[in-house]
Amino acid sequence: MRLHRFYVSQKIGEQKELTIDSVELVSQVRRVFRLKAGDSIILFDGSGKDYVCTIDNYSEQSIMDSDSSIRLRVTDTVPSRFTPNHKLYLCAAVVKKDTFEWIVEKATELGVTDIIPIMAERSEKKSLNEGRLLKIATEASEQSGRGATPMMHPIMGPGDAVQFLKGKGMGKEEGKIDMIAFHTEGDKLGKKRMSDILPNVPLAVFIGPEGGWSPAELEMFHKEGIAVRCLGPQVLRAETAVVASLSLVVFANL
Repeated sequence: MRLHRFYVSQKIGEQKELTIDSVELVSQVRRVFRLKAGDSIILFDGSGKDYVCTIDNYSEQSIMDSDSSIRLRVTDTVPSRFTPNHKLYLCAAVVKKDTFEWIVEKATELGVTDIIPIMAERSEKKSLNEGRLLKIATEASEQSGRGATPMMHPIMGPGDAVQFLKGKGMGKEEGKIDMIAFHTEGDKLGKKRMSDILPNVPLAVFIGPEGGWSPAELEMFHKEGIAVRCLGPQVLRAETAVVASLSLVVFANL
């Protein structure tokens, strides 16, 4: 039987016994999945390892008590099913709530390490529930078997995001970060240019909102030396463009 898998923020390391006191996690394990003493679960803490644990007992407090906790024994430690081996930033324009949540979920499943929401000129929605997005990313990490949850960054303008990413590279070859922006009127990607987006260095992928990047934003990309490419002649929805572009990068690197 497949074991339920949960993310914990506390580091497990070499511990053989541990106590989990997250109210939400305790409630999920005990009330939602109705797991009992003797049942097993998998925990991961972002270290790239999965910890198979057996439930010893729950605290004596009521299930509804915020102090309730789970006592666990670590019975096995194995590598997580998937841990991204290099940095992949998704810089996605803010779109309507449900669509952006879907983008975060699928980007997490595909292996994005960092998500930067972009406030583009044509973004209709101007805010996001960061707590809700982090919860979705965590659940997608649990489900997909990845060893670490992606980092959720605050909303940035496209120019600010470019400067932030350039700062990550520090201008050094060993710290280089490549960037590519997708747009319906960009140069055709084509097989010959696949190598442009398959570096052995961190990569940032920029995806615009419905209606695409504005002329000023495209000019900024060009001035910064960022390649602007298209995925084909068809006009894609923002969420479709995210999955298509990330799939090219991720699966060609397997």
